[in-house]
Amino acid sequence: MKQDVIELTKKLARTPSTSGDGNDIYDLVYDLLKQGTSAETWKGEKSPYLEYRDFRNIYARVGSGRGPKIMLNCHLDTVDPGDGWYHPPFSAWEEEGRIYGLGTADMKGGAAAAITAFMQISRMADNLKGELLLSCVFGEEAPFSLGTDILLREIDISNYDLVIIPEPSPLLAINDHCVVHRKVHRSKFPVVIIGAEGRVLFEVEFIGKASHASHPSQGINALHDASRLITEITRFDLFSHIKMGRGHYVVLNIEGGNPSFTVPSCCKLLVNRQLTLGETEASAVRELRGIASSLRLRSKVRIKKRYSPSPLLEYRPYLFESSKYLDLFVDSVMGPPSKDRDGRCLFTTSSVGDFNLFGNRAKIPTVVFGPGGGNIHSPNEFVNKDELQKVTAKLIDFLMEVYELG
Repeated sequence: MKQDVIELTKKLARTPSTSGDGNDIYDLVYDLLKQGTSAETWKGEKSPYLEYRDFRNIYARVGSGRGPKIMLNCHLDTVDPGDGWYHPPFSAWEEEGRIYGLGTADMKGGAAAAITAFMQISRMADNLKGELLLSCVFGEEAPFSLGTDILLREIDISNYDLVIIPEPSPLLAINDHCVVHRKVHRSKFPVVIIGAEGRVLFEVEFIGKASHASHPSQGINALHDASRLITEITRFDLFSHIKMGRGHYVVLNIEGGNPSFTVPSCCKLLVNRQLTLGETEASAVRELRGIASSLRLRSKVRIKKRYSPSPLLEYRPYLFESSKYLDLFVDSVMGPPSKDRDGRCLFTTSSVGDFNLFGNRAKIPTVVFGPGGGNIHSPNEFVNKDELQKVTAKLIDFLMEVYELG
């Protein structure tokens, strides 16, 4: 099993799977699963958004359905590689206990763990009391998690007991809050994430007045006013527990001005606002408008929520502190509660992803538990081999316990 998951991680890492790379990785996983299970592949009929795409979701399911229902979920796509790699991004270079390559941490290592665990359990399917579903989706690294949207349209998982996503949880929990201790802890493997923030994107437009730059008082500098708002929301950034307070702002893009000797009359910002539990897109819009109004800017300010195809595709916050199978999972991964294990850390994450759609839209207890590494979404990404192996083993141990396969 240990070597299987390492070799599969390397095989996945050597297969490019950005949005422009086609279906090779989906074919690879589908062919692998077809060898031992009745795997299915999505054909596209259920999508109202993807008429021009041919990417795939892959599903494999084992069990009778009479008993606990659990889904292992992973995404197979990656961001673009960018520049600055010491070794080629698709080389799956192995060095000092690490596997380097684009997507090795986010999340081809985790995907390999989920696939390996599923294949192990599928060999005992005749005795499986319940149902285990493996879903390998596309589009998590593109806007709106369209692959998971397809999954929720295609498969009824409303009666599922638990979703397990082996994203790199030690990395997703960095500088985030522990629900148990209600403060920030340093995350250390094994890390279990039981909740996530949401997000909303704002477009903020500043309409000023042009004038010759030799006479700036005759104009209204939209860039200057935009900079005042940027400074204010940076000061306003008070990170807080997911169950309390408010989320933070990040300015993602700024446009405005021109090389001529002219006071700029227009500026646009793209602003990300994290959402904690109890916050909504509407409440965040009101807050940002209030901040802008308090500055008494000379420019006219227009604030609008960035377009998304559907409210179903919004990343909204969720938190599941306890459920039967979530508690069993935590005990299996971290050991049962005892005097020296009281107050085991359970994290929330300020990241967003497919897990938001399962936790908020589908209302299913959702945990993120995967191997750590480094440099996700940047050059020289890597996953830790030992944690990759441990995650795979812990997934198998939990599933064998839940489905009474021991």
